[in-house]
Amino acid sequence: MKNLFFGIIIFSQLINSQSQANSKIKLNGLAGIYYKSLIIESKPWEKGKDLPWASYETCIVKNLEGFKIKTKNNKTVYGSDTSSKFKSTGFFRVEKQGKRWWIIDPFGYRNLQVAVNSLRPGKSEKNNEELKKQFGEPKKWLKATIDSLNDIGIYGAGSWSEDELVKQYNKDSKTPFTYSPNLNFMSSYGKKHGGTYQLAGNTGYPNQCIFVFDPEFEQFCDERAKELVQNSNDPNLFGYFSDNELPLGIENLEGYLKLENKSDAGYIAATKWLENKGVSTEKITDKLREEFAGFVADKYYSIVSKAIKKYDPNHLYLGSRLHGNAKKTESIIVAAGKYCDILSINYYGDWSPDPTLIDIWDRSAKKPFIVTEFYTKAMDAGLANTTGAGFTVHTQTDKGYAYQHFCLNLLNSKSCVGWHYFKYQDNDPTAKNVDPSNTDSNKGLVNNSFQYYKSFVTLMKEFNENKYNLIQYLETESPTVKAKEPMDIILAIGQSNMSGRGEIPVEDSSKMTDVFLLNKDGNFEPAAQPLNKYSDIEMAIKELKLQGVSPSYSCMLNLQKTLKKPLGLVMNSQGGSSIKLWFKPGKPNYDSSLIRAKEAQKHGKLVAIIWNQGSTDNKEAQGDNFETYKANLKEMVQNLRKDLNEPNLPFIVGELSERVDFIDFNTKVVRTVKDYIPNSDFVTAEGTKLLEDNIHFDAKSATILGERYALKVLGFLQNKK
Repeated sequence: MKNLFFGIIIFSQLINSQSQANSKIKLNGLAGIYYKSLIIESKPWEKGKDLPWASYETCIVKNLEGFKIKTKNNKTVYGSDTSSKFKSTGFFRVEKQGKRWWIIDPFGYRNLQVAVNSLRPGKSEKNNEELKKQFGEPKKWLKATIDSLNDIGIYGAGSWSEDELVKQYNKDSKTPFTYSPNLNFMSSYGKKHGGTYQLAGNTGYPNQCIFVFDPEFEQFCDERAKELVQNSNDPNLFGYFSDNELPLGIENLEGYLKLENKSDAGYIAATKWLENKGVSTEKITDKLREEFAGFVADKYYSIVSKAIKKYDPNHLYLGSRLHGNAKKTESIIVAAGKYCDILSINYYGDWSPDPTLIDIWDRSAKKPFIVTEFYTKAMDAGLANTTGAGFTVHTQTDKGYAYQHFCLNLLNSKSCVGWHYFKYQDNDPTAKNVDPSNTDSNKGLVNNSFQYYKSFVTLMKEFNENKYNLIQYLETESPTVKAKEPMDIILAIGQSNMSGRGEIPVEDSSKMTDVFLLNKDGNFEPAAQPLNKYSDIEMAIKELKLQGVSPSYSCMLNLQKTLKKPLGLVMNSQGGSSIKLWFKPGKPNYDSSLIRAKEAQKHGKLVAIIWNQGSTDNKEAQGDNFETYKANLKEMVQNLRKDLNEPNLPFIVGELSERVDFIDFNTKVVRTVKDYIPNSDFVTAEGTKLLEDNIHFDAKSATILGERYALKVLGFLQNKK
């Protein structure tokens, strides 16, 4: 067995930072998988703030119910799963198999990329002295280090690593190590252009506007990319990053418009773009800001990807390591997805990766993703930990638990194809001229004497060695859910007031007892808000970040409380959608909802449809006194009942609101529904309130509506007995 620890730090003693909870918790996003909760005390990070320590529920591998840890797994020299073989090209590539994305290694095996950033010795006097004392020279350091990293389950070097040294090592090694160069197109051009400056963790630009509109930038990238020809046949090169943490975002439009130099190409491009929209600077909206951010990103990614692929078509383009609000801006994600093979994300600020945010990456980019930076700092390393991002914990063991928890939640997503941990070595407070975000923090696998943090890397190894088994475990539908089938199922459809827009209270963000939500894989999972997150209507995908409290939330809670049995929910709403998209086969919302409802029927019986829609059609429907709308609604219900083979399926429609211009719709369409649709009923919006937008129900009102829907469903179920 390889020598994993050539300098060992004594195991950190567990202190009061950890406590074992007695109750079992449902793992977020997974179908009935339970774990024994571990509570870790941690100091969260948010830019510009000093936040207090708090407690976080944590899921670790050994606490997963029914999962057996394996100590030996067959794998290739790249750490790939050898259980199945696929087309080999001699290079790394990506492929979607079923509903999960995979990296396929040069031999044709499925791979998750687990790498470490900044695989290089520090440059301080202490680092240099320790390297000479322990290894003599960099080559011997790298050989010993790669042996150790392979034993931990790390098979690649991420950004800012000793790429040339790794290439030399690979020439003579039977266990090659992958590398992923960062080409720094924009930051390098910025140094030539002038005006850039060092920020904590990345490069700053004038008004935080990159020089992507400069006519010279494209030629600069082409010249710089010519160097890639020498790498084009290297099977050990994983892929290229084009830059790190560019300031892409909704501030870009005004940023370019406020440039002092009015002959600047960026100022000219922004001015022309706005003129083409026919909008003055006083009337710029957030929608325009986001659209322009996508315009900037599209320009950037089109230029750099063209240069990379021109000179090296064999290797993956990994993007620009999106961070901050850029990773939350859909137009930027869409642009990256057009040109990148893998979306790269630097992720800080969340103890658990946000499943709704990950879903936006998946649906908007339509490409897999890698988290290319994340870390946790521990206080027992003897460093102050005042710089950089990342959570702070008490011990190295806590740090290992945080790693397992974060990566386990990444594996929830079928679009995640790996992660790069930041970083190899701790900051050295005595180092000079370093990035201000890297001065005094315990970010590393090793300290400044090249000693591994044993308890931390032991837990890393445990997770890394079991990552493929964990995927199989997570994707096997849980017997605990199967045992609850067949379930009674509700289909909730309509527009934004069914999706929900009111803010979700913190106390309502946990899983719903014995209520299950149909996910995008066609299986039921423990339901948690927002409930419309798996709607597969194209425009509904763009609403993910807007979703709030749906009436279906309190509806399902009240039904379950009364019926005392497991219930299923199918949500498929779309804000702003007209009845014209819903009322018959061939219409996108109808077809999409029918497919999901049929998937649900494999797990139980549909017992009702709850519907809230009409504000989009209200004004037009007044033209013929709502007759066409009512005919379309009637046809929709008839078609759904026929296609779902449920001829008497109850249909419950909700009023729009008590807004004056909706009174006629409520009176003539909703309250008369039993006159033109058999086995139907309605719920009133009486006593409800709207948000400031004067369109959407607030959270409390959505809850009231849901309770009213539940009463109507119970009435139908009672009459059926």
